[in-house]
Amino acid sequence: MKLNIFKDLKVERIAVFASLPDMGKVGGIVSSYLSQNLRTEYVAEIVSTEKPWVSNCNGVVKSVSETYQIYYSKSNKLLIFTGVSQPQEPSELYKLCSLLIDYVQTIGKVGRLYSAGGYLREQVTGAPRVCGVVSRIELKSILAKSNIDLIGNEINCITWFNGLILGLAGDRNIDSIGLFGEISETTIAQPLAAKSIVKAFTKIENIELDTKALDRQYEAILEDVQDQKELSGFRSDVG
Repeated sequence: MKLNIFKDLKVERIAVFASLPDMGKVGGIVSSYLSQNLRTEYVAEIVSTEKPWVSNCNGVVKSVSETYQIYYSKSNKLLIFTGVSQPQEPSELYKLCSLLIDYVQTIGKVGRLYSAGGYLREQVTGAPRVCGVVSRIELKSILAKSNIDLIGNEINCITWFNGLILGLAGDRNIDSIGLFGEISETTIAQPLAAKSIVKAFTKIENIELDTKALDRQYEAILEDVQDQKELSGFRSDVG
């Protein structure tokens, strides 16, 4: 695993938002949206080649690498970590989280680290709610001021990157907050849950950001699902 730095940053205090695709791709949608819709520059990347598989194309195999992107918003003093997949091996996951935290601590004091993901609920009505977790009891008041409930005790572990990064940051005395949007479907992208998280995060950090593009993503997904249903129905009637 290798860190490539394209621009050296030194900031007295920064916030970090780091999340990767999970259930309903929520974590990936949020971090990608922030990186694309805030004024950011591409400052670094982490490349992982430690995959226990190879790709195959027409009988020719190649080693596989995954690149995770790091963006910086100067106006908001915000570092954003994003990517299109999760590490598949626990050892790779630990290395990724540790390397990211090592890097951000060279930039300056991390005021707060955020992550995000989907929160599976049996029934979601209206706009998906956001629930949260914190690394210190004192941080609960931040969620309360934004009317964000704590995740219930029925969830006793938060797995993979979007959970582990919060715990490892907390181990280094970095205040961390996890924001998780309600979803009722895990196999289809959930931009409305991501929208709720973006709105909650920007409210906490006092950042102005339009979320209408996430509504358009949702509408496009609905159209695609409907098209697939119609195509499937048409095929079932043939013969």
